[in-house]
Amino acid sequence: MVRIATLAMALHLGLGVATQAQEATRAFSPAATESCIAQGGGEACIGASATACMDATPGGYSTYGMNLCIGAERDWWDAALNAAYRDLMAREAAADKELGRQLHGMERPSGVESLREVQRAWILWRDTTCDYEMLQWFGGTGAGGARLGCEMRLTGQQALWLRGELVAD
Repeated sequence: MVRIATLAMALHLGLGVATQAQEATRAFSPAATESCIAQGGGEACIGASATACMDATPGGYSTYGMNLCIGAERDWWDAALNAAYRDLMAREAAADKELGRQLHGMERPSGVESLREVQRAWILWRDTTCDYEMLQWFGGTGAGGARLGCEMRLTGQQALWLRGELVAD
């Protein structure tokens, strides 16, 4: 009898978690972040859509709900970062081709190689920084959220930096 009650409770909780995940998935929209950026908010915009998602999701401020919403915005920033990186790489490849390796009698480093190394170093820095931030919550339920929040923040910052490099000319 206890097993049946435990199984029923587990199924109920599982359905609640699945429902919350569906609600968070429906509630996440990058609109708050995009609007903030369009108004010149820059780095202050990072997290705006995650907060809106948490506000719009029943249980959105539970650990699970926060992780879903923060993770969704982190993924959005990651896509924005990848798009900016791809566009910047294309620009650097064109510059490498146009300028060649010699400029004013000096060996010109490759923009493609340089940008690739910048991004590789940034990924290592992001991962170790977020490992450290997660360590501050070691053993607690906040560790996963701390890591997601760190990844969202640093990925957003890098995406904004890459976008800025695209318009720097």
